[in-house]
Amino acid sequence: MAIKFHHFGLAVKTFSNSIEFFKNQNYELSKAVCDPLQNVEIILCTSNISPMVELIKPMNDTSPIINFLKKSDEMIYHLCYEIDSKKDDIATLFNNQRTICVSKAKPAIVFNNRMVTFYYVKGIGLIEILDKT
Repeated sequence: MAIKFHHFGLAVKTFSNSIEFFKNQNYELSKAVCDPLQNVEIILCTSNISPMVELIKPMNDTSPIINFLKKSDEMIYHLCYEIDSKKDDIATLFNNQRTICVSKAKPAIVFNNRMVTFYYVKGIGLIEILDKT
């Protein structure tokens, strides 16, 4: 059993300010990737000394993050954990907290089509689970 923090997702209306900020923090940025299954555009920001950041921009008004961005131009959207064994690790991670699956497993283009599932955890917020394999 292994649970590892993977990244945090930052929802943004536009990439420009975020790109500038993370470049100034010595992050390396990927090219923007469109993910039609999740209806978002994504840029990964990586660093040898800081956590990975996933910049997430809605592709259109039906994007799942559009409601989050109604109050602010940007906000932390989710935390992501990478796991080995979904059933055991999820039980350990959530530790009997009230949890609702809000998006069933689907491939994430930006992570080489590894499966991701989203859960709402009471008292925490949105958690993305990324399968290790």
